[in-house]
Parts: sequence; structure tokens; C-alpha cells
Amino acid sequence: MSQISEIKNEFQKMRRAYAENLPKVDPALLEDLLLRQMEDPTLEPMYMVEVFTKRGVDAQMVREMIIARTGHAPAIYDNGTHYATHHRLTLELLEEISAQQDVLEITGDYTGGIGSYAASHECSRHEIDISH
Repeated sequence: MSQISEIKNEFQKMRRAYAENLPKVDPALLEDLLLRQMEDPTLEPMYMVEVFTKRGVDAQMVREMIIARTGHAPAIYDNGTHYATHHRLTLELLEEISAQQDVLEITGDYTGGIGSYAASHECSRHEIDISH
């Protein structure tokens, strides 16, 4: 096996591990966070984290949970199904968010120390609305 083939094979294994262990997390967000934490394990980098939920979730309850966990208030979009919050991020927090039953998808972008990032993602996993 060539070195290039081996790299591709290992990358595919890693992507499968992401999908099996944190299926709701955008692989690009996960890879970015992993790279930053490998460079400095003590670092809790700042991200604009966007969480997409199922319809019908109590937006006020979700808002209060986010504030309690991160210390930051989310911007809420799309009739209470899209929450964007600028806060420090760890793998453990991603796992905690991902474990929530009503969460469909988690994505985001590294912001460093910049505090004025806006939501910029759309949910790629659309919930089917069968009520109509």
C-alpha cells in the first residue's frame, strides 16, 4: 500500500469513528477542534456553535440550558430550531450537546477571540413534518 493510500484509508477510518460516536456533529467542526486541542491540550477555543433541533422544542428552556452550561445567551432562529452561541468548546461539551434527544445537528466555526460572529449555517438534516 502506498503512503498516500494509507493516509486516505486512515482518514476514512477516522471519519467512520466520527459518524459512529458523534453522528450529529459536523466532521469539519470536529476535526478543527481536535487539531486545535492537539496543538494545545489545555486550550478551550472559542467557536460560534450552531445547534439545530427538532420542531416543537421549548425554545426558552433550551435558551436557559445553554446559558447555564456556557454562560452565554444564544441567538435563536428559524422558529426555535436553530441556536447560535459564541462560547468555549470542548469534545466533552460536543458529546453532551449531541446526546440531547431533540438535537438534529451541530456545526460551527472557530472564532478565536472575536465575539461578533453571526450564525452562518443551515441544517443539512431536515426533519420531515408530517403534520400537514
